[in-house]
Amino acid sequence: MPNILDVALKAHVSIATVSRVVNKSHHKVNLATQERVREAIRELDYRPNALAKGLLMKKTMTIGIIIPDISNPYYAEIVRGIQDVADQAGYAVTLHNTDKKPEGIIRYIYLLREKSADGIIFSGGIINGQETLSILKELRERVVVIGRHEVDFPAVMVDNIGGAARAVQHLFDIGHRRIGFIGGPDGSTTALDRLTGYKNTIAQNGVTFSPRLVKKGMWTPKSGYLLGTELLKGKGRPTAIVAANDPMAFGAIKAAKALGLVVPKDLAVVGFDDIPLSSYFDPPLTTVKIPMHDLGAASMTMLLNLISGEKFKKVKLFKTTLQVRESTVEPLKKADRKKY
Repeated sequence: MPNILDVALKAHVSIATVSRVVNKSHHKVNLATQERVREAIRELDYRPNALAKGLLMKKTMTIGIIIPDISNPYYAEIVRGIQDVADQAGYAVTLHNTDKKPEGIIRYIYLLREKSADGIIFSGGIINGQETLSILKELRERVVVIGRHEVDFPAVMVDNIGGAARAVQHLFDIGHRRIGFIGGPDGSTTALDRLTGYKNTIAQNGVTFSPRLVKKGMWTPKSGYLLGTELLKGKGRPTAIVAANDPMAFGAIKAAKALGLVVPKDLAVVGFDDIPLSSYFDPPLTTVKIPMHDLGAASMTMLLNLISGEKFKKVKLFKTTLQVRESTVEPLKKADRKKY
């Protein structure tokens, strides 16, 4: 395989000049020389050795992503956003799935430290425990988190309180008063914020909060099905349910159908996240849309700024929108959808 010396000889320049062109160095190389070097690279099909380049730059050019559940489409979109920005910057991405286990978080943080990853993006899950916080603080200069984790790291966050409030208010606007809520697990700030948005909007509409109408799940369709069944079998069942994510909303709709209820005639259901399947479900799911790809892209951009030492805003908050579909109302005209 051709090496950097071959390129230098063909372009009639020094090895240092080739290195400056390849690595986009701050040292100035005139345009004609740059083109001559690039032409030699093309003709020889020269490919810089990633390890050698990394040693030269004192970087491994790798980024680690830690997520709790690789099977959740929510994380797939976030990872795609990270990957798109990483590719443009020349970074390789490694993905680590913790299966929602605290020991998995610790194991992968240690692994990424041992492999000298240039940075870590932590998405979802719960950052707690002295060992987890200790090692993350040790790596402070190369960690970005997605979500509200109540830790002092650069963060990309979503207005989950506002999103849940928008979902609940939509149900009040179309006539519902007895609204159930299927939330996420205790300890999750995402679950806590979405429940807060639900409670706030219930109160603002003059309805007394009923603990019986709130169930806490595990973000899965099965969880939504079981808890939806509990809500719908009891006395004074809700006429509408807000689920804290789309998979649990799918489960709640299946529970309603199993009990002979028609969605949305007998029960309106709203999800959260707007994963790709939501618009193809039967009925298509009304849901709070999160810009998941943008979350991933913003977190990677933030990490690149952190690595390079550039100044940047340490917290970025994304707003949500409500996608109104047939799980809450009959098909609306396009003009009517806009107000939501």
